[in-house]
Amino acid sequence: MQLPAKENETFDIKAFLKNRAINDDQKSLEDLYVEAVYTIVHRVGRFSGIADDKLTQYVQQSFRFDDERHKRLLSRANEEKPPVVLLNVLLLEARDLIAKDVNGFSDPFSMMGVIPGKTCKIRSSDGSSMTDKSETEKELQKQLGGVLHRFGGSFQRRIGSSRKQKKESESKQIPAKLIKASSVQRKTLNPKWNEKFQFVVDDVTTDRFHMDIWDHDDEEQSVMDAVTSLNHISGLKGLGRYFKEVTQSARADSQGCIDDFLGCITLKIKALCDFSVQCKKNAALYFEHFIYILLSAFQDIPSVGIEDWFTLEKRSERSEVSGQVKLKLWLSTKEERNELDEDDLIDVKQHIDLIRQFALHEISQSGAPVSAYQGELPAAAVTILHQHAIQGDLTELHQALCSWLAYSSLLNIGISYSFLFDVLSDLISKWVPLVLDKDDENLLGDSFAMFDQHCRIAIMDHRTRFPTNRRDSVDSIANLLRCMKLMRESCLYEKCVPLQRSFDATLSAQVEMSAEAYFKKAMEDAANDDPCVELSLLLDSVNIACAKFSSYDSIFKAFAGIDYASISYCQFNRMLEEYLCSELMSESAMDLKTSLIEASKRDDDNGRSLITLIRIHFALLEFRSYRTPKPKDDEDSDEWGFIFDRAIGKWTDLMRVRAFARVDLSCQLDANVSTHLPLHFISIIATWERMRVSDVRLRVDLTEKVVQSICKIAEYYVDKILAQLASDGFCGDLQVFIPGALVSMFCAAINNAEQVRRRLLFHDKLRLDEIASIYRRVTQCEPKWRNKIEKEIDDCDQYINEQIDATTDRLIRRLRSQLKKHVFHLAWSPYACAVESAIKPLTDMLDAELSSVHRTLLHKNFVRVMLSQLNTLVPLLQDCVDENPGLEPIFYQRLYDGCSVLTDFFHADGKGISMETFANLPAYQKLMSTLSLNQTSTVQLIEQYYKDLLKEQNDVSECKYGILNVRAYYNTNSQTLVIDVIGAKQVIPLDSNGLSDPFVITELVPRMRYPSQPLARTRVVSKSLNPIFDETFEFHIPSKIPSVAAVHFIVMDHDFLRSNDFAGEAFLDLAEVPGIGTAAGSALRQFNLILIHPSKKEKASTAVLSSRKDDKDAQDFVRSLNTVY
Repeated sequence: MQLPAKENETFDIKAFLKNRAINDDQKSLEDLYVEAVYTIVHRVGRFSGIADDKLTQYVQQSFRFDDERHKRLLSRANEEKPPVVLLNVLLLEARDLIAKDVNGFSDPFSMMGVIPGKTCKIRSSDGSSMTDKSETEKELQKQLGGVLHRFGGSFQRRIGSSRKQKKESESKQIPAKLIKASSVQRKTLNPKWNEKFQFVVDDVTTDRFHMDIWDHDDEEQSVMDAVTSLNHISGLKGLGRYFKEVTQSARADSQGCIDDFLGCITLKIKALCDFSVQCKKNAALYFEHFIYILLSAFQDIPSVGIEDWFTLEKRSERSEVSGQVKLKLWLSTKEERNELDEDDLIDVKQHIDLIRQFALHEISQSGAPVSAYQGELPAAAVTILHQHAIQGDLTELHQALCSWLAYSSLLNIGISYSFLFDVLSDLISKWVPLVLDKDDENLLGDSFAMFDQHCRIAIMDHRTRFPTNRRDSVDSIANLLRCMKLMRESCLYEKCVPLQRSFDATLSAQVEMSAEAYFKKAMEDAANDDPCVELSLLLDSVNIACAKFSSYDSIFKAFAGIDYASISYCQFNRMLEEYLCSELMSESAMDLKTSLIEASKRDDDNGRSLITLIRIHFALLEFRSYRTPKPKDDEDSDEWGFIFDRAIGKWTDLMRVRAFARVDLSCQLDANVSTHLPLHFISIIATWERMRVSDVRLRVDLTEKVVQSICKIAEYYVDKILAQLASDGFCGDLQVFIPGALVSMFCAAINNAEQVRRRLLFHDKLRLDEIASIYRRVTQCEPKWRNKIEKEIDDCDQYINEQIDATTDRLIRRLRSQLKKHVFHLAWSPYACAVESAIKPLTDMLDAELSSVHRTLLHKNFVRVMLSQLNTLVPLLQDCVDENPGLEPIFYQRLYDGCSVLTDFFHADGKGISMETFANLPAYQKLMSTLSLNQTSTVQLIEQYYKDLLKEQNDVSECKYGILNVRAYYNTNSQTLVIDVIGAKQVIPLDSNGLSDPFVITELVPRMRYPSQPLARTRVVSKSLNPIFDETFEFHIPSKIPSVAAVHFIVMDHDFLRSNDFAGEAFLDLAEVPGIGTAAGSALRQFNLILIHPSKKEKASTAVLSSRKDDKDAQDFVRSLNTVY
């Protein structure tokens, strides 16, 4: 059975699988059926527990034969002549043999044969009977002399019986045709032969296999020559008597032992089954027991054979032997019914057809696609195929060859390439040179040629056969290449199909031809009377193929090592150039170039010609983008660039006009239509991004023009939709309750506006960096136009943001009066009422407002609504604080806690207003800072005041008011703070003479922490800007100091007639004084303190303290500041 020979020949796969036969040759099908049944009837060995009727039933199902036809063919199989059973012996090696030569080695060789168990006609290896004695026997007896007596003695002896019994029972049972000898292995005790022998078995119940191993003597006649002479004689009878006679003259040593005998084995064919069991007990792994042959005796014989080490035995008690011999024995048959068939490949072909027939049956039964089949066969099919291989003497290599030939013939119905790869890998791994005969190689060569042709045709049409949008197709072509590469690069292929190009060269040529064929087909499909339309269609087809480069290229590189993309692109590019050249050289009235120029000038076809030109421009750009390596910016110009530049310029004008018209039209329709308009901006931007203008100056001008048009269209669109919203009632001061329909229109309007604003974020799509680089290189000028373009986009973005924010604020502003009531409730609710309870009405109202728009608004707009609510609440809370100064800190603490609740509400675990946005809201930050100060106690505020001054002094970088030099340390024993005022430098002049009369006032601050410590004052140093005081002051204070404590130095200018002038001040943190806290040391440490002036702007902390009219400490502190300054 054969598949259609031609690759393009088609047939009905469903009908093909239904019939489960590849052709309609019923005679061949019946012959194959008879062969399968014959194989079952004459099973060899024990392979499985499947009964014959089950196997026959499976054959009938797989061939779809009815009962009547089955009975007729079964009867025909039973009438066939049964096969001849053969015993195959593979002599592998021996080990640990005894040394017979003086050099400590032996020259071992083996002689073996099958001993018939009872007197009968002996079948020779060629099938003839050996019955009559001839004169040749007598002549042979003289020639053999003392050579064959050694082997004869061994064959005549039965292990465990007496010499007399041996002579009487076996002397006439050794036929010449059953004696064979191996080669001689020189000087070794561990010979390796690896030689195969085959013997005919007549009676399995009584026949025995016997083998001797001898040491060869060079001075005697060659034993192999003698055996060869013996095997050339036909018609011998009773050859055993020769062995009887020569045994009596065998050489013996002084102890009576046969000199050259190395050992023997005798195996009953029937008993080999029991031997196999014993081998299993010795931990050797075998499939089953070995050797019962034919009919009922076959049922205990393993069909896979047996391989093991056999211990050499003595021929008599006086023999000295040692070692083991390794044999592999298995059964096969020879069908005498096919003697007249001259086809030596009949068994191979039948095996191929059986595999294919069973595979088709399983594919049909599974119902799955053919590509899903992976060679799974049921146990019945495996048993039949195994028996057929045994009976046909098919080796593992032949079976692998049959599998490949069978499954590769199913290519046209879609057999999986991955499965074929596994089958081919198995065949190649088992192939050994010189094992297959010429007929096998020719058969395999034809199969390889067929598969190679199939692969070539598939690669030629791979774009259609293996589309990239299907994962299984991509895997399929990958497996095809794997399989083809494995076949073409194997030694087996070189042997069967010699003198072929390399795989890489073949595949590269095939990819080139595929690209060329594809381009020619695209040209045929694109044929049109209009040259512009034809070119556009041709480029589209080529670009479709180029778009698949990324999918195919990785596969061809991985499995074939060729650059698929480069090869294909070069072919496309070459053929496209040839096409364009032929068009340019055309003498027709409307050639391609003329048509392009006319199309760029035409204005009377509503833009159709312009659109065609733009499509050609895009297609050419796309085609060039597939080139590797990518071209530089100025390497891709062509002589038609001016045509496309003109078309692009016309497109910018047409785009602007049509976009404005589309905005007007969409706003006249319902809101659902206008929601699609933002997509139009995407289309405009994407179209411009793909365009390339050859003249860089024109490119800059057109870029500015396009950006300006897009921004104006966006602003116009936003104005239109917001004006439409206002006309629907969303204007002025809105009522607290507004209809749901109006809320929906509000959401749709600001969503559309936000969508358009997002489309303005297209800086990267303008390729400004690339244009600026080319512009500098060509014009030698800086691209000042870039700032203008970017400003245009930013201004438009800001404008749309402002319009959306204004619309959102109008929605929230209507709730201001209600929000104010809820803030008042929060501020003046009883202190016993928890803040969460007091603020709940406010958050409920905010949440209800947000819920009404949450599902409709974009997230950005939803956050805008939350920001508008927050921006409305913050001034109300700030007013509440400003209108109620100087109250108890708990009042402000409740407001602060309420603001924290609102912050969490608007933040919404990161889904609402971000914390970064909170940090960038000045009004919010001012409110939280004010509340934080007002809720702070007076003591903490005063301490905070001095903290701020210490920080301000440490942050000063320039010395504007001078430096004060002091020394200080703390005596822990006497708990005394010692301050040594050394002097000052660069004191500012405060008198009319340009000098000053400075003195220093020293005090400990905060005063409320040290109320009993007096002020210390130095003497006045007249008329000096660098006074030296050198005075020491002591303050008795405890070693444990407050969190904020400092020495306050005030430098004053003394005046006799007026009040003293302030020259500067400095602070010394007590924590830095040696002896206090963590400051180490007890010696005086000098500090150079930069003099500072207090800020003229009132500090927030002092403002809060000033507002606390009923707080004595706060008022005393404020008065002290006023006194000092």
